[in-house]
Amino acid sequence: MSEVVEVFKNAKKHILAGVSYLIPVVVVGGICCGLGVAFGGTAPWEAPGTIGYFMFTLGKYGLNLMPAVIAAYIAYSIADKPAIAPGLIIGQVAQDCGAGFLGGILAGFFVGTVVLLMKKVKVDKSFSALWSIIVIPTVVAMVGAFLMQITVGPLIVAFTDWLTVFVGGMGTSSMIILAVVFGFFGSIDLGLFGNKALGAIPLAMLSTIDPATGMPVMVAQRLLLMGCTTCAIPPLVCCLARYLKPAVFTDEEKEAATAAGFLGIFAITEGAIPLALSDKIVYAGCIIGTIAGVVAVSLTGAGSIVNWGGLPNLAGNTNIPATLLAWAIGIAVGAMFIVLFKKTRNDGGQKADVAAEVKITQKGDEVDLDF
Repeated sequence: MSEVVEVFKNAKKHILAGVSYLIPVVVVGGICCGLGVAFGGTAPWEAPGTIGYFMFTLGKYGLNLMPAVIAAYIAYSIADKPAIAPGLIIGQVAQDCGAGFLGGILAGFFVGTVVLLMKKVKVDKSFSALWSIIVIPTVVAMVGAFLMQITVGPLIVAFTDWLTVFVGGMGTSSMIILAVVFGFFGSIDLGLFGNKALGAIPLAMLSTIDPATGMPVMVAQRLLLMGCTTCAIPPLVCCLARYLKPAVFTDEEKEAATAAGFLGIFAITEGAIPLALSDKIVYAGCIIGTIAGVVAVSLTGAGSIVNWGGLPNLAGNTNIPATLLAWAIGIAVGAMFIVLFKKTRNDGGQKADVAAEVKITQKGDEVDLDF
């Protein structure tokens, strides 16, 4: 039982290990999606055979691997190689059943913990290789996939459905309050289930046409722009904070933040995930900046008929200067929060541990070489 307690005491370490493997997947997938939008317009998936369609589809494949990758490498951090295969499998089940990235994180901890416990089981030496290579991965994959498909996945999907109904029932009597709700729920999961739940509301409303203009009703356009704003701001907050206060970011985080800036231009929110998961101040800055940006958008009265954030959204925007100003406010607020409250690098603790282990010997000290 002490092994299980130890796993959750070191939960942050395991998540960061998974994130380190996730960063290239997010970056490559996000860049390909962005290039697809750049070459194919705001709906590249509707034009098969074009370069935009190809690039966007390639990026979508990459981003859809996120639950599997994070599950596999959280599990690997906990229980080593026998956990990789079941982690990949259950992470993909999470993706397919709608549990998404959150399901992938839960899958990683489940797989890692169960594999760790099964490795403690004493088996005959002649059976040990078979036990670790075949029995453990197969049993854990089957049990974990069943639980994900039957219980965890449906619970997360039910939460998503509840969130959709909750937001839809709020109405639009107070746009500022609604903007705070959009900003919070749209950024709390950095582009995943909450963001998608919010997106369903304005998309459904776009089918209501204003007879005077022949366009979707203005409230639907405003809500759509607010939802799209939640996609673009978090990665741009990370990027700006990295350049305003580089000393508190590790080299790996700086690279991820620079890439996040490019992804944010095309509203690939997932670019912020590696940095937000590694530091609660960065995560809070993303949320606060997004709320500020969405509130600012709501005050401008601007709207859009383009269901995509970032630069592509401007193609159908009703007030481009006001929208850009509102986005700039949100990005600045989030970045300044990080600059003010983030004091140390995330590798500071590791460096301290290493320093504590290094002993500078003086004359007469004994050096123990018994490893």
